[in-house]
Amino acid sequence: MMSQLGCVTLPPDLVEAVYAGQKLSPEEQARFDAHPAVARDLLSNIPRMEPIAWMIAEQHGPCSPQPLKDADSQEAITQGAQMLKVALAYDQLVSQGQSHQEALQHLRDKSTEFDRAVVADLADLQREGDRMEVRDCAITDLESGMILQKEVRTHTGLLVVAKGQEVTYPLLVRLRNFWQRGAIGNSVIVLAVPRPASAATASGHS
Repeated sequence: MMSQLGCVTLPPDLVEAVYAGQKLSPEEQARFDAHPAVARDLLSNIPRMEPIAWMIAEQHGPCSPQPLKDADSQEAITQGAQMLKVALAYDQLVSQGQSHQEALQHLRDKSTEFDRAVVADLADLQREGDRMEVRDCAITDLESGMILQKEVRTHTGLLVVAKGQEVTYPLLVRLRNFWQRGAIGNSVIVLAVPRPASAATASGHS
């Protein structure tokens, strides 16, 4: 949950460009690459948060945390950083339109960059997601946990939320507020658990 804490120092348009898969200038890339170190600096001053700070700091590269007296803690930091790295890479690939299997294969093909055991565990963990479906969902039917499959913009072109964002309660309230003001359309494209057949049939008749 704290892995993107350092992004608070970045302009919103830069963060949106990253997660949309847009090409960054060398200066923009350097600024984005620095956000894990910013989070580390913020968290490392909190008692007992040092291991978490170093996991976050190494989320974009080979894990090389500062040596700890406890070898088990050292191993935990290394493994935690790799888990975070794999999860973030997978999330970005899916947000950019790749399927579950395509994203996993991409990670497997870069075995020198991503820990094979962690990728294998991710493949097992994500099998539940294979049962999810992409569908058009009315704003009034949105629920927390759904994932937006298309960016949401106002009728004037203002970006409200980027593609790939998970619907949280605050975001749900925000979208409904925009919809009630007539600023956005009546529905959005989401990835969600399939509706029961009875509910889908009822929706089709309404």
